[in-house]
Amino acid sequence: MKHNRLHASARLSQVLSMVSFLFAALIVAPLVPAQPALGSAKSSVQNCNDTNLKGALAYSNVYAGGALITIAVVNVGVSACRLSGYPRLLGIRDGREYPLANVRHGTQDVNLRPAILAARMSGAFIIDTPLGCNASVGPAVASDQYSGVIIILPPSNGHVRVDGVPLYVPCGLGESSLGWAKGFVFN
Repeated sequence: MKHNRLHASARLSQVLSMVSFLFAALIVAPLVPAQPALGSAKSSVQNCNDTNLKGALAYSNVYAGGALITIAVVNVGVSACRLSGYPRLLGIRDGREYPLANVRHGTQDVNLRPAILAARMSGAFIIDTPLGCNASVGPAVASDQYSGVIIILPPSNGHVRVDGVPLYVPCGLGESSLGWAKGFVFN
């Protein structure tokens, strides 16, 4: 009888350990942001592509004369991938895709660095409009308004569609590179 109680106690301990591990893996791990890529530019980690990335609007700050928009890019694949480079952008309006003209590299806020995204880790992408642009433009023109964005991954690694991104771009956009930065947060 004593042996059965010891065996049951050991089994309960194993089950509780497994539950704790699963909780940490499923709840805590997805909240960990990507780490900047270390070492040389040539790595055995493959570039991220459209089969292992999903995007979503993370933060939008519209202010007098401009806007700053942060998009979360999550590795939904099973292995790590490298998130880096400046993408090309398409705007979504009325369900159709349009090339965005006048997109410059760099933002007013922060630029991101290449990052290695483990499975379920987040990277980011930032879009902004030039300071003072929206305030100095006349009435809104439909051809400058978009309801989403398509991020065409460099170098020709497919695309990530992100609906629900309000864009008004009469003066063009600034874009960060894809990646992460030390101390960066989604706000």
